[in-house]
Amino acid sequence: MYRSAALALAKLFGSEAMNITEAIAQHLLEVHEGNNWTEVDLAHVLHDVTVAEATTLTAASPNTIAALLHHLTFWNQIMAQRAQGHATEIGPANGFDVPVLHTEADWAALQANNIRSAYELAAAIRGVAEASLSEPILPHYSSVYKNLQGSVEHIHYHLGQLVLLKQLIRNQQRHAE
Repeated sequence: MYRSAALALAKLFGSEAMNITEAIAQHLLEVHEGNNWTEVDLAHVLHDVTVAEATTLTAASPNTIAALLHHLTFWNQIMAQRAQGHATEIGPANGFDVPVLHTEADWAALQANNIRSAYELAAAIRGVAEASLSEPILPHYSSVYKNLQGSVEHIHYHLGQLVLLKQLIRNQQRHAE
C-alpha cells in the first residue's frame, strides 16, 4: 500500500526519487511557510497579527491565536520525539498553556519557535525509515504514517481556526471603532 502511494506521490511531484517521508516533511514545512495546496499557511496568516490580537479571547473559542500556535509548536515537538522513538508525556494542558505575552518581541519569539519546531519535526520525519511507516510509532499507538501525516492534518485544522479567529477579532475591532 505505501509503495504504491509513494509512486503516486513521485509522479505528482515529478520525481521518481520522492518518498513518502520526504513528501510529508515538505508538506509540513509548506503549511508553516507557504506553497502548500491550500494556498494558506501559518506564516502568512500570522505575519500581520499583533500581540494584542494574538492574546485576545473571543466568544468563538476558549483559545487565543497565541494559545493555538503554542499548541501547534508543542505537538511539533511531541511528534518529533515520537518519530525518533521516544515516548512522551502529554500533560493536561496539551500545549495550550501559552506563556503570557507582553510585547511584540514575545509574540515574534513564539512565532519563531513554531517555525523552528516545524523544521525539527521535518528533520525527524526525513529520518524515518520508509519501511517502518506501517509499524506503530510507539507500542500501542497507530502507525508511523498515520501519526506523521496526521501531524500535517492537525496543523491544517488549527490553521482554519486561526484564520477565523483573526477575521473575527478584526471585525470586532472595526465595529468597536
